[in-house]
Amino acid sequence: MGGITLFSEVLGREVIVPERPSRIISLSPALTEILYMIGVWDRVVGVSVFDHKPPEAREKPKVGSYYKVNYRLMEELKPDLVLVTTGAQRRVLEELAEKYTVYPIPLPISVSGVIDQVVEVGVVVGELERARELQADLISKAARLRGALKGVRAYYEVFLGGPVTAGGHTYIVDAFRLLGIETPFEAVRTTWITDPPVNVVKEFDPDVIIYEPSPYVEVNVENVLRDFENRGLGELKAVKERRIIIMPPDSLAHYGPSLLDTLENLAEQVRKAIGGSVE
Repeated sequence: MGGITLFSEVLGREVIVPERPSRIISLSPALTEILYMIGVWDRVVGVSVFDHKPPEAREKPKVGSYYKVNYRLMEELKPDLVLVTTGAQRRVLEELAEKYTVYPIPLPISVSGVIDQVVEVGVVVGELERARELQADLISKAARLRGALKGVRAYYEVFLGGPVTAGGHTYIVDAFRLLGIETPFEAVRTTWITDPPVNVVKEFDPDVIIYEPSPYVEVNVENVLRDFENRGLGELKAVKERRIIIMPPDSLAHYGPSLLDTLENLAEQVRKAIGGSVE
């Protein structure tokens, strides 16, 4: 089978990938979703333990996570291409590259970056036309969402063993800005902020709280309200008026193409939560 040469900005070198890879392993939930949506699912032989979009991903062999890889299973699956991302996955990237054809797709820091991933994956797996079609659909969705929640002030929190929020160097804050939502840490030039300063959240006093729980912990509005009160945030307008939106686990934290559908759903929930205060 022939190959094509692609330059990887992440690796700083050229990578020869199969012209039409037939045994693909994806170690990123976002990339797995892209592979499904551009129609190459029959060529995916393994995924990461975190992959659940699409639901069919649960049926594929689980090869590894961001930090660890089951090399025995990898040998059995005989991949001709391994797709990974950057960030935390850099720890295994070079190790994998010594044994397999590996192509890393950079983590996105914007909604545009989420969409760009689709095209890059399409290039790497030889399905550029289908990738372009998906790209066009996502661009149209993003255009419809622009400014949908202009003037809304929201505080986003995800539970990752403790409270964590998004800084300005994330696609999540960029997604909120696309919707017109202001967030308290959008100007902070970092990715994730652990134990967000209570005084900053208090001063910001959001209209609504967007909460994303851990997949392993069941929560409801009462749980979230109690937690915020215990942390000294009981006087927030959103807490007193019970304007808490609980997202499904791994919804906003998932940066695959379905992020645009997640944002559309979120916009509708925020409208219902705050009523006529949306411009």
